[in-house]
Amino acid sequence: MGKIVTWFVILSCFFSFMLPPINVSAHTDNSEGYSKITMVGEKLQVELHIDFFELGRLIDFGVKPGAPAEQLNTALEYHRDAVTSYLSSHFEVFTDGAKAEGKVISTDIKRRVGRDYAKMVLEYPAPTSKSSVQIHYSIFFDDNDSMHRNITTYDLENKKGQFVFQAGERELNIGKETVFVQFIRFVQLGFHHIMIGYDHILFVMALLLGTRRISDVIKVISVFTIAHTITLGLTALNLLNIPAEIVEPLIALSIAFVAVENYFGFSAKYRFAVVFGFGLIHGVGFAGALQLSNDVTWRSILSIFSFNIGVEVGQALIILLLFPILLYIRRFKWSTVFRGAATAGIFGMGLIWYFQRFLV
Repeated sequence: MGKIVTWFVILSCFFSFMLPPINVSAHTDNSEGYSKITMVGEKLQVELHIDFFELGRLIDFGVKPGAPAEQLNTALEYHRDAVTSYLSSHFEVFTDGAKAEGKVISTDIKRRVGRDYAKMVLEYPAPTSKSSVQIHYSIFFDDNDSMHRNITTYDLENKKGQFVFQAGERELNIGKETVFVQFIRFVQLGFHHIMIGYDHILFVMALLLGTRRISDVIKVISVFTIAHTITLGLTALNLLNIPAEIVEPLIALSIAFVAVENYFGFSAKYRFAVVFGFGLIHGVGFAGALQLSNDVTWRSILSIFSFNIGVEVGQALIILLLFPILLYIRRFKWSTVFRGAATAGIFGMGLIWYFQRFLV
């Protein structure tokens, strides 16, 4: 037993050092943003969150990653005119076809999932209840990030909904979105979110390494799905709020734990309970891609439901691709070595992410 542990540690360290550095959040995606469009008094107000350092590639703020939030906000406030100038041509509000002139009324820095976000509150003249409102959004798309997307929630009197701005869809006609289009858009977002979430993919891989029959896969993944669906919904609706500083290290730790458990099997009796518990944690992580209004509406429920379907489709695709390969490999004598090496690599990566996220 001692030799097995020694070799497992050696393999873990080897794969940990051999693997290339990966973003702390393990979502090496794009400069994802969030925005809320509401009526505040006699003004139309936009709360816009975009990646501070992605914006810094266009406007030289003179600060480096790792600087305190106060310093970042001071730089953001100091360059407010430049920020306003950029937004005036890349975030445009039209009322009945006429461009509305807006201004940045406040700035702040918000940290989410290992990223610093510039929070800008913009104010525009209020449209009438019968006016048509269009938003033209082209932030980053043509400048430095064609994969950028912005998840938008709007609530203008009786017009409520969610929209995802991306390079191929830059115009929002508020109140004109159909239910089907919203459904498809958030299915795509959920699918995209898991496919670029290396930590979630590694967790599913670790679960697959510990199963031998398709019935076991169905049981384990079903438990994981039920658990993450619960916390995804609660978190997206702002009924549950666990800081990313707690959730992200725990997600990394869950990867390392399941990898070790697969190899030594010391908690086989409680496997479903362990998977369910970690599923609850991963659900909070999935919800990090959603920023919906505090009001529970059928539109927000639809967005969460369709987003979760996208996650499940992505998860199913990963399983369909990997599990047959694992079954095939188990026919060979060297499969034990492969399983040990793969487990050690997953354990090492989970451990690296844990310490990175814990220390950030």
